[in-house]
Amino acid sequence: MHFLPVTGKLSITNQMFNKYLATPTDLRTVTEALKFVMHPKIRFVFSDISRIENTQIVSYDSKNIYLWYLNSPKCLKFSHRLQIPDEWQRGWWAGIISEELKKYVPIKGEKPVINGGLLTPFIELQRAKEVMENPYVTKESYLATIIHELGHIYWNSFKLWWPSDKERNINLLEEAKKLYTNKITNRKFNIKYPSPIYASEVFAHCTEYYASELFWPKHKRNFDKFAVSQINMMAVTEKNKNLNVEDSVLEPTKNQHNYSMIVGKFLTTKHPKDWPNLLTKL
Repeated sequence: MHFLPVTGKLSITNQMFNKYLATPTDLRTVTEALKFVMHPKIRFVFSDISRIENTQIVSYDSKNIYLWYLNSPKCLKFSHRLQIPDEWQRGWWAGIISEELKKYVPIKGEKPVINGGLLTPFIELQRAKEVMENPYVTKESYLATIIHELGHIYWNSFKLWWPSDKERNINLLEEAKKLYTNKITNRKFNIKYPSPIYASEVFAHCTEYYASELFWPKHKRNFDKFAVSQINMMAVTEKNKNLNVEDSVLEPTKNQHNYSMIVGKFLTTKHPKDWPNLLTKL
């Protein structure tokens, strides 16, 4: 649901699930979501599964941290002494939500991580939100949310938003230096312009929406209703803006989810056979 992890400490007040313990259904549902990620039909999105297969999937309750690996159905369990705020149970994130949590998770090297709440608190806390037509109140939406975050991990693995090939970057610096000092160079370079980070949100949205079309029709119907209600409100807001001095409701660096909701629908509709390639093209 979010790309950037939350930093700092969160207040522990008015908590509904501060003593919650995971049920077998909670844990099975995460495992179920990971099986959908490995489904042959979803290879259309995750064509290079090696980019996400080492992802660590983390959830938690009041006493334990739970860890899964995408290529293994086994759930590992570690005790902790943290207070888990409801905010951590309300959604899922690409990246560890807090440095405090990170101390308890045996992250190996630079392996990617997603983390989020368990099924029961996730749904109850989403129901408590004052969001018109909120589609994230079903088991299907929970499964779709985990797929969404793995969509972030997949797009992020290309590191499209910054120059990430160190050897190539050094060569580029050396060649630029030669040009600035009027030295002859015959080397050819294809200049790659980094894609904006909000493209990760677009890819994740498209991943969730595509998976919902395949596996979770109820979530897709709910999301469509939610999208229409959001678009109606955005249109009213946009009509009252002075775009010479104000940002649009679609300004992607400030309204990533608005932007991805609109652009993602166009991409999955107009480019149903190649949107993953369009968004991850180097």
